[in-house]
Amino acid sequence: MKHKYAVFDWDGTLADTYPVISAAYDYTFDKMGLLRIPYDEVKRITSTLQNKDTLGYIFKERRDEAAGYFYEYIEKYHTDRLAAMPGAAELLEYCRRAGMEIYLITNKKTRFIHEEIEKLGFGAYFKKVVAAGEYEQDKPHPTACHAVFDHCVPPAERIVVIGAGEADVKTAACYDDGDNKAAVVIYDPNHKYGGAQPTLKVDSLAAVIDFLEKND
Repeated sequence: MKHKYAVFDWDGTLADTYPVISAAYDYTFDKMGLLRIPYDEVKRITSTLQNKDTLGYIFKERRDEAAGYFYEYIEKYHTDRLAAMPGAAELLEYCRRAGMEIYLITNKKTRFIHEEIEKLGFGAYFKKVVAAGEYEQDKPHPTACHAVFDHCVPPAERIVVIGAGEADVKTAACYDDGDNKAAVVIYDPNHKYGGAQPTLKVDSLAAVIDFLEKND
């Protein structure tokens, strides 16, 4: 198999978390007496910036106040409303059966991501999980991306990054080595992705399996 290492994103890729994330931002705006921003803008911001930068980008000097409200909401609801994306379990199982090493890198904080992984029953699939705040820099900074492989990055052409935002394209670029590049597949079921071009865009996770099979 050409691709031996699968590096997954979480929010909007394996887990349907954006409704809760968007609702948490709505709650934060309301508590702070500010106008809400559209759902698509929330997704663009959270799928592009490091976790530590998102609230500051939106709320500027009121970042700490916003963080209190935002995480208050996440604390209450992030697992209650959690669901797997269609085809997520099947894709993970395909990767496992194909003998791939499966990793997860996310800009969600450690406790929240592990609670969500446990809720969906996906924990056994991942060789390593890298979450926000565990290293000096978060995804898509090379520090976090290289930490996925304990800073011993395998050949780029053996890696495929599977995600839903521009940060995932940048993650794949962290593994590139000269002319050898990691593949990156963007899951874009609503055809709204407008970031840097990936290797492939798909509208179903089943199409990721097709991509991997064709590259055996």
